[in-house]
Amino acid sequence: MDVFDSGAVLFASEEEGERLEVRCSVTSEGSLRIIQESSGPLTQWSFRESPHTVEAMVNPAGVREFLDYFHLDAAYQLPAVLRLEYTGYECLSSLCDLMRRLGIPYGIKEAAIVR
Repeated sequence: MDVFDSGAVLFASEEEGERLEVRCSVTSEGSLRIIQESSGPLTQWSFRESPHTVEAMVNPAGVREFLDYFHLDAAYQLPAVLRLEYTGYECLSSLCDLMRRLGIPYGIKEAAIVR
């Protein structure tokens, strides 16, 4: 990984044909993008689509709040720190909990489930 790489895989799992990956990166505009993508038969059954993607976005002001919270100097350091602190199946949910607790605004984008 390049020293200035602004992305990290927070969690990846593949079991019995079901795959889950959560990754994050800092965009060129300075926003934080967290993407959770699942695929497989359980995802297809649950969401009527596979792969299914959930994306959380934090604007540059929110990223600065993260930098202060983790005592970091630059946004490119944030994904590596999140990779150390937030992992596992619930890492996106845990990060959203942290953002709510810290008052960091974020947006969620997810395809609607078609039933």
